[in-house]
Amino acid sequence: MGRVVVTHSTYIPGLLKVLRKLAAVEGITTCTPAVIRHGGANAETFQLRITRPLPWGGGFKAIARKGRSSQEVFITTQLEKAVIQKAVRRILDR
Repeated sequence: MGRVVVTHSTYIPGLLKVLRKLAAVEGITTCTPAVIRHGGANAETFQLRITRPLPWGGGFKAIARKGRSSQEVFITTQLEKAVIQKAVRRILDR
């Protein structure tokens, strides 16, 4: 089981719950929430989208969105992008 790095004082609502479930997926080492940004677009439901590979390798960057806030998430893993996307869809569909 992977771990969720909890270093910030604020998170997008529902993010930690989703990341804990994602960290339980075999092959995922860590999930690290990062910078929160506020924008103009409104995401009515919680979204987590895998965007690109990490520049140093060994994982992916993701963007979590809820309302007008978005938060970067770094996922350390050796899994393929498609496998992580499938796990995220399964977690969010529950």
